[in-house]
Amino acid sequence: MRAVASALASSLALVAAVGALGCSSWINQRAASTTYDILQRSQQAARRLPDVQLAREAMPGGIVQLEAFALAYPDHAGFRQLRAESLCQYAVGFVFDDWEDASLTGRTDDAARLAARLGPLLAGCVDANLTLLPPAWRDARVRGRDAWSALVAKATRAEVPAMLWIASSDAVLLALDPLRNLTKLGPLVETLTRCTQLAPAFHDADGEILLGTLHAGRSRFLRGDDGTRQFAAARRSLGAGALLVDVMYARGVAVARQDRGLFVTTLERVLAADVTRWPDRRLANELARVKARRYLAAVDKLIAAPAATAPALLRRGSAGDEHRAARVAHDLLGHRAEQRAQKAGPAVAAGRH
Repeated sequence: MRAVASALASSLALVAAVGALGCSSWINQRAASTTYDILQRSQQAARRLPDVQLAREAMPGGIVQLEAFALAYPDHAGFRQLRAESLCQYAVGFVFDDWEDASLTGRTDDAARLAARLGPLLAGCVDANLTLLPPAWRDARVRGRDAWSALVAKATRAEVPAMLWIASSDAVLLALDPLRNLTKLGPLVETLTRCTQLAPAFHDADGEILLGTLHAGRSRFLRGDDGTRQFAAARRSLGAGALLVDVMYARGVAVARQDRGLFVTTLERVLAADVTRWPDRRLANELARVKARRYLAAVDKLIAAPAATAPALLRRGSAGDEHRAARVAHDLLGHRAEQRAQKAGPAVAAGRH
């Protein structure tokens, strides 16, 4: 009888333990869901920020907290996605922007320091997004262009976010050192083209804007698409109030055409816009205005005097065209700073607490 009672007591204890574990699991799942929902909602708050510096300073702390959430809730894929996005936002949206500013203003030592810092940050961005994709993507990244192109051709809509971040990182590397990273140009264009086909205007038309910027850079020395079509698609999709499209149109197409009038008129129109009309785009538009002022100040560096443009045009068709086109990409890829930073909601909100 005592044995039966003991066995019964053990059974009841086991049932209670299992029940407690189930309750604990439910509580963790509920906590994860609630936390994730708050972080998602923080994106709207971040987009409404009028203070660019506040967003910039909040980002590093937010990344650390998102890393903690990803570790605390390893079964919740959403936290891994937010972590990956925030790593990339910081590298592409802020550190690269600092590099561009240093480059345009002639601060060569600062530019070199920032370029060195970007190396591991971009590698972390790529690694975090490859982790979100099926293992075949990481393998293809190692095997080379043919393997990568085969996967890009079969990619799905669900894979677009990670593909875009990987492409953005490669675009930054191309801008930092065009000749060393020239081999990335072909796969980069393929990846972006596929992304725009699968998810037109995704993430505020990131794919279209970056693809248009790359085409503009190449068109300065090669005949063909100058990016106008991609920028027009971005404008149609985003509608009024997306000032960054016009900023990057000036930086890409107007610079490629060496059209000073188009460049100045477009950027001055951006600066004259009332950004309070579009509260959900406030941070992006404030960042676009920072960019517009920077480019106007550097107009003489970006657009040569009329007499100086002829030799470049006469060189079209020469053996070094692709290398020169890649070099121009060094000057044309700065748009990621603003375009990616406007989606910095989770990390910005986390970093502010």
